[in-house]
Amino acid sequence: MTGDRNSITETIVGLLFRRDEEGLRQTERVYGEGMLSLAANITGNRETAEEIRNDALMKLWNTIPPERPESLHAYVMRITRNLAISRVRAEAAQKRPRIECELDDALPAAASPHRDPADEYALGEAINAFLSGIDVRSRRVFVLRYFSEESIASTAKITGLSEDAVKSLLKRTRKKLKKHLEKEGWSL
Repeated sequence: MTGDRNSITETIVGLLFRRDEEGLRQTERVYGEGMLSLAANITGNRETAEEIRNDALMKLWNTIPPERPESLHAYVMRITRNLAISRVRAEAAQKRPRIECELDDALPAAASPHRDPADEYALGEAINAFLSGIDVRSRRVFVLRYFSEESIASTAKITGLSEDAVKSLLKRTRKKLKKHLEKEGWSL
């Protein structure tokens, strides 16, 4: 199965490099439902999620080339996630002062629509390297909370941990992430 996914990814990236719109159609076919699900989970709105999916496909079109991601799935989902978070933050900013994100202290300049895609990709790779070096439980809790945007209560239920244990684990993981990124040369 992994070989099939790799060949599909290589085919799609090849189409995008040739500027063939079939690459976008195949990306939507393979990853579209996941993109919609992620964006809807973050925004809470299916129509907004569809707009974000379309915006993510356009951003993908505009960044490949020159980018050639090792994992197209991770790259597409990161673009989708960042656009969804930016949309939520923009809408929240219009309604009330910005609420601080738990990760803001651990990440350099949180996801922004004006950030260079190459910098976003490099930051994503640094975060992935960090996540691959921590224990499975911490990684799962971190991904559920910050990538899948699950609530503390939902994360606790999924993992079988108490809410206090999830909060404590997330706090320790954020501190480790911050140290890792500083060590990698990211200014926070």
